[in-house]
Formats: sequence, structure tokens, C-alpha cells
Amino acid sequence: MSNRSAVFGGAGFIGTNLVYQLIEDGQQVFNFDNLSGLGNLLNIAELMQQSRHSFARCDISNPEEIRQALLMAAADTIYFCITPKNPEEESSLENFRTFFETVKEWRNGMADTKLHKIVVVVSEHYKLLGTYGKMYAGLLKLLDSYASDGLPISSLLVPPAFGPFQQPDSPISMIIYRAIEGETIPVVNPEEKVSDLVYVKDVVDAIVLVEKNGKIGGHYHLTGTTSSMSNIEAADVICDSLNEALPPPVGRYQALIEEVTTSLIASDISKDESALTILGLQNKTSLGEALKKTVSWYLNNPRWYNQSRTRFFYLWQNPETVLKIA
Repeated sequence: MSNRSAVFGGAGFIGTNLVYQLIEDGQQVFNFDNLSGLGNLLNIAELMQQSRHSFARCDISNPEEIRQALLMAAADTIYFCITPKNPEEESSLENFRTFFETVKEWRNGMADTKLHKIVVVVSEHYKLLGTYGKMYAGLLKLLDSYASDGLPISSLLVPPAFGPFQQPDSPISMIIYRAIEGETIPVVNPEEKVSDLVYVKDVVDAIVLVEKNGKIGGHYHLTGTTSSMSNIEAADVICDSLNEALPPPVGRYQALIEEVTTSLIASDISKDESALTILGLQNKTSLGEALKKTVSWYLNNPRWYNQSRTRFFYLWQNPETVLKIA
């Protein structure tokens, strides 16, 4: 385990959860985010006064900002937790190429650098929308090329995740938001089994495991939570958790559920599974437990929730883009 860590994308969903865990583990964390996507300063507000946490804006399309961040952190480990905004576009990896090229030049020019590992976290968030294109295959080739040039890169592919600090643009978080706000809860294809979902705390554990034991040049895949639960049953667990912790004025939250049947979203994910090493976690959180923990977190963090309601009201009128649980 390193002593100084740099997290790029550290104010986003996965990055925020990783930063909190690294600090809890005693790391000195240098947190970088350009705050133009899902990065949110409120995510890390509690950390701003901590001596083991430093935050600075950094745009990975700007080589000078990257160099300044690398000099500031002098990190043993770099965690890269940024997902392309438009993965279907040919240019989606240009900023990634800029980042790794700058890191390579910086490392080659620093004789005393202590950098021993770069962990690249690749989220399949876009799988929920059926779009991923050739981005993933292109990213693997990009990482392989920089690993062959001497960068100590390992990558981790993770399924769509949910949990604390997630904005309402994913199925689980949107259900929670809509229930709390008293809006109808569309559950798409209710009898379909939930699959390819993972609790964000398990994602963080997997990232730390890759940092500790992952081989340079290795590509790892965290599998989703095994569950026999259907979409409607998952929504029911969320509603029951809210019924207990935040009883509605009348009835139960299940009354808000509206079952919707649609054709399956065709996914165009292009990746070679044979290039991935399955990463096993011994104590992966069950789906039911993870759903209850997520509801509890939202209710116990009202300041964060109230700030993020703005995004909720922007998205709630178009739930078809986020509400398919799996």
C-alpha cells in the first residue's frame, strides 16, 4: 500500500468513495477533478479541513495542469477514475491519451519519482444505456501501449455501481429520489432479473486490491453482485427501507410503483472478455444489504441530498434513460 495517492476524478461518484477509503486507511490523498461532469465539491466538503486531503482542479485535456498535479502530489500511486463523457465518439479517448502521455513524459524526466502503480478504473455505467461502442477495446489498446512504454498500469473494469454520493442518473438512485419526492417510480421490465450491479464499497475494495496485488499490464474485471432478485423485488426492498426509516404521510412507498414493459436495450459493448482476469472479492455485499445501506446513506445525509435535488428535477421527467435496473 502506498503512502501518497493521487486520485484523478476524485470528486465524482467512484472517486469520492475511493478518496474517503484511502484517507481512512491512513493515506495522504491528493484529489484532482475539473468539476465539469459529475464531480461535486459537496462530495468532499467534509474532507476539506483534513490534513491528509488536498484538492485542486485539474483538466486531463491540459498537459500543464496535469504536470502541476503530478508535481504537487509526488504520488506513489495514481488512481484514474474518469469515464469518457461521450464514449460513442471516436475522439472519446483523446483526453486519456493526453493524460498518459503527460504522465509518461513527467516520469521519464523525474529520476527520483516513487510512482509504482497507476490503477485505471473503467466503469460500465454506460452499459445501462446500451451504449459503449468501441471505446473499451480502444482503451485497452491505449493502456497496453503505455504499459509497454514503461508506465506501471493496471486496469479494473467494474459493472454499473450504486451507493453513497451517487447523483440521480442511475436506476437505484433515481428510484430513491423519486420515492422520497413522492413521484411515481417506473420499474422497467419488472420480472426481469437484476444483474451486473455492484455496491460502490465493493468497487473501492477491488481498486485497493488491484493496487496491492495487481500485475503491471494486467486487466481485471469485478463481476456484479449475484442475485436472484427481480427488478420489482429490488424496488420493493428500497420502498420497505423507506417505509421503515421515513414513513410516507399515507400508505406505503410501493403505491408509487408503476410497472413498465419495454423491449430490451441493445448493448453495443465491444470488448474481449478473454483479456480480463476475474477479480474475486471474498466478502462482496449482497444486493439486498447494499440497497438498504444506500437508502440509509441518502436519509442520513440531508445536506448532500437537498443540493443534488436540482439534478433530480432535471432528470425525473425522462426516467427511461436511467430507470432500467439491469
